[in-house]
Amino acid sequence: MAFPNEAEFRNYCKQKKKLANSTIDLASRSISTFWRYYSASLESEADITNVQANDIRNFLASLQEKLNMKSNTVNKYLSHLKMYFVFLSEYGYITTYPLLSLRGNYFDRKQEYVINWMDSLPQLIKIKKIHPETIKMMAAIAAGFKPKEITILRTANLLDNIKSSVVRDYIKAHTDYSKDNNPYIFARKNGDHYASDFNINQKITPDRSIIGMTLTTHQLRMSFVYSIISNHQLSDNDVLKTLRISMKSLNYYRKNLTLYIKTTEFQLPKKTD
Repeated sequence: MAFPNEAEFRNYCKQKKKLANSTIDLASRSISTFWRYYSASLESEADITNVQANDIRNFLASLQEKLNMKSNTVNKYLSHLKMYFVFLSEYGYITTYPLLSLRGNYFDRKQEYVINWMDSLPQLIKIKKIHPETIKMMAAIAAGFKPKEITILRTANLLDNIKSSVVRDYIKAHTDYSKDNNPYIFARKNGDHYASDFNINQKITPDRSIIGMTLTTHQLRMSFVYSIISNHQLSDNDVLKTLRISMKSLNYYRKNLTLYIKTTEFQLPKKTD
């Protein structure tokens, strides 16, 4: 099975890395194996820009657990994937490099997510140093919007899906209505939306030290997903409706929660100054 930008990757290995054809073939087989695994786990068409560290971590774990591969063999797969994603990042095919947290034999299979932060937004608003973009992003995720939807999400659409009047008032007070009476929640200076969430994530990342959790669109979405799935009072239909996912995806996330995911309950910062 071909993987994205395979021809360009092989040329990169040949021309820039000066690798032998046999080495390139071996690396390509490793990447193809990952791409088949990743594509099979999704109900929609696979997109290389959506691959996250946890997807690669789960793949590596499956090589050990299902195929009984030894650690040194798994590390070869990891080495090939690192080379591939370095290529993708270097040539602009992806904006975020997903393998920073993976370290050969020492990769941490347990990805940690902070859950059940959604009801704390009214209290987080009181923190003076927090960026308005952070509150907007968390509010959008808590309202059930997916990462791809958030970059083109209009303010009115978000406000209609927020129950807390405190959060609604905060978002209105921190929204520029000078160019549009219904602006994008994340708008550029000219009023247009961003092409991706890269710039948005750069703005909200510094608040990680204040809030005590990773603040990227994907990480927040996953923490929301595992918050909902961990709520045993919700039926399958409630979960499917809230997350807007298929039963196949729900089973995938539940398996991850059992085998690869560690969750911790959100705690408000002690100081809100």
